[in-house]
Amino acid sequence: MSSVPPASLVSKCSDAVALAAAYVRTRQSPSGGFCFYRYGGVDEPNLGDTYYAVAALRLFGIDVPNARKTADFVSQARIFGLTYLYFCAFTLEHLGLASGISEETLAAIRSLSIAVPENTGSVDTSGWLESVRKTIRLQQRFTPMPPAGAARHDKQAGNPGSGASDSRYARVAGLITDLMKRGGFGVRSNLWDTCLALSVGALLGLRPPEEVVAFVESLQRPPIGFLMTPHSAVASLDVAYSGVRCSEILGLAVQHRQEMIDFTLSCQSTNGGFAHAPMALPNLEFTYRGLRTLAILVPDLRQHAVSR
Repeated sequence: MSSVPPASLVSKCSDAVALAAAYVRTRQSPSGGFCFYRYGGVDEPNLGDTYYAVAALRLFGIDVPNARKTADFVSQARIFGLTYLYFCAFTLEHLGLASGISEETLAAIRSLSIAVPENTGSVDTSGWLESVRKTIRLQQRFTPMPPAGAARHDKQAGNPGSGASDSRYARVAGLITDLMKRGGFGVRSNLWDTCLALSVGALLGLRPPEEVVAFVESLQRPPIGFLMTPHSAVASLDVAYSGVRCSEILGLAVQHRQEMIDFTLSCQSTNGGFAHAPMALPNLEFTYRGLRTLAILVPDLRQHAVSR
């Protein structure tokens, strides 16, 4: 089992955070929105990049430049479906402006429903789990069900939902519970789908069975600390991120912490952004994912980065 990272490594990771924050700031457009691709006068800010940029900065308590413009950009954006609702609502929350979410947006969140597949072997597991995670997280945070016999919550109460007891998610909870007994998730069991399923289970208050714990533990191996599947040694930031997130949810020790930190840092480009793999093109989503991975692997990093 790896020890807590030494002070020198914490300092190195803190430098990486500062460099990443500088990169994120350069991706901001005059409108207040963000866009990872900005070159030759191209300026096309969008909700996705704005969400990841704001989330990356706020992860370490770093102020978002021109925050009021960013909030206006998000509030005025056109919403197309679940993912855009998610980006809009949680970006405003990261900015401390959840009270400004429109009633129209709240109504759209309230109306979201989850289709439970009859045959789980024929669905896009990752896509379904991701939509379930976003739906439940949105509704628990912004449109929670009031307890039986209680008055309806104020729309900004922000109290979490009642998890598995919430009737909206009863079928999902049952399906996730059944699938967990298989160990890993996915048409071909893998770390990414397992991470998504564990995230949904955590939102619903479900206790992961030993089969899931054993599956995640079995994937803790070099060269970067985790494998995506028992027979895949492809190194990518997705593997590192999903591995440490599974460990965080399950309360597992990361056995190859040093290797994971080294690999994650190798995914950072010279301009500060993180990419899917070393030498690849960085973007804002992977920058958030890289910083989130480091924050889990280096417990003192948030405090150290903020105090710089």
